[in-house]
Amino acid sequence: MATYIFLALGVAAFGVFAILRDKKSSVSAICVKTVVSLMFIATAVAALIENEGRAFVLLPALLMICGLVLGMVGDITLDFKIYLKGLPYKDAEKDSDKMTYIGMAAFGVGHILYITATALRAGAGLDILWSALIGIGVTAAIFSLSIFIMKMRFGKFLIPSISYCVLLTWFVAYSAWQLATLNTVANTLLLVGSIMFIVSDLILSMTYFSKEEDYKRKGMMNPESKFMIVANHATYYIAQFLIAIALLFI
Repeated sequence: MATYIFLALGVAAFGVFAILRDKKSSVSAICVKTVVSLMFIATAVAALIENEGRAFVLLPALLMICGLVLGMVGDITLDFKIYLKGLPYKDAEKDSDKMTYIGMAAFGVGHILYITATALRAGAGLDILWSALIGIGVTAAIFSLSIFIMKMRFGKFLIPSISYCVLLTWFVAYSAWQLATLNTVANTLLLVGSIMFIVSDLILSMTYFSKEEDYKRKGMMNPESKFMIVANHATYYIAQFLIAIALLFI
């Protein structure tokens, strides 16, 4: 029961955040975002406590909770990136870039923990290697489309973005492999959560790295529009809450 109470509180907090957050962010928006993140962590902890078989999955569950904590760190850091960029001081741009690197690193390590937790549950075999290769192939396709078709500009963030995308797509491929092997509620939630994660980050990449003329576009498809901001965060929180709820069923 507590699992779903924290989920409901998180949804309510997200509604407030969606109202407050604009393209420049604010201290109030960051504070509410922190509450939403705390709610998906609380959801995960409650799910583990309510899981009757928790003694058998304690280590992978704790790794996933640590991944969620790193997600909170990364998410808040990336909002500070937006907030700092809009402040009128000399090193604002430099500090904003630092936040980007820290945020990517936090999310990247979090995904390593998600993959490790899944491997511990499933018993790692060649499937983890094959799914990694699939992830690399999907990443190559994503960046080919982004750079050569959409003309996105990653600049100094190209290598970190590619590295992070490999982890994202690896988690999707590995989750899909596990679901194909064993059709369970937990595996389904993890696959859908991993897909929502990559959808969220694809939207975020458009916000950060689109070509200059895209930011002059009118309407909801402007990378910094309210629609894109809400879509990015909605898919992200769906991902994290699904991963958290999966701990009730693993």
